[in-house]
Amino acid sequence: MPHFEKTGRKGHGCGCSIVTLVLVCFVILGLLLFSTNVLNDVKTKVMAQFYPQEYSEYVSQYSEMYSVDEALVYAVIRTESGFRAEVESSAGAVGLMQIMPSTFDYLQSLESDSVVYSEEELKNPEINIKYGTYYLFILLQHYNGSEQLAVAAYNAGLSNVDDWLTDSRYSSDGVTLLGIPFAETEQYVKRVENTKAVYESLYYDNN
Repeated sequence: MPHFEKTGRKGHGCGCSIVTLVLVCFVILGLLLFSTNVLNDVKTKVMAQFYPQEYSEYVSQYSEMYSVDEALVYAVIRTESGFRAEVESSAGAVGLMQIMPSTFDYLQSLESDSVVYSEEELKNPEINIKYGTYYLFILLQHYNGSEQLAVAAYNAGLSNVDDWLTDSRYSSDGVTLLGIPFAETEQYVKRVENTKAVYESLYYDNN
């Protein structure tokens, strides 16, 4: 009997230990999941500080008007000016989307609107985003929806990109670029593409 009683107690003890172990495992798993969610939330909030959606009312309005991806507009704004509305480049580009006054005049000439804005209006966030988005729309149309080519042309100019497409060193089919000969433009395209991917991840993946 002592032998059986001892064995019985040992079996009972193992059962409690297994249950306790399972409970501990569930607690640890829950804590890990909670910690992971908290860390992900913190990471998202921190990233959102570096990739904001400033001037969202204008970005939403004009990206819808011109059928341009919102994430692309934000990416161009962040890359071009870091959301500084009154910044001017050494080359003369102005505002959030760094529009050249000559490009601004050209874009206005395409519209039937009788209102003609002065160069100073490029520092107006709404006007700048409207015409910057409009320019992206024109470039996307010109390149049959290719964001790579449109973004490259936004930086280097449409004539340069058109020339590269006719040069066998840079394009084998006249439609896609195998390489970008301007290092600045090559880096610019990568920055915009990477920034757009972050905006998509932060704000649009769950839509």
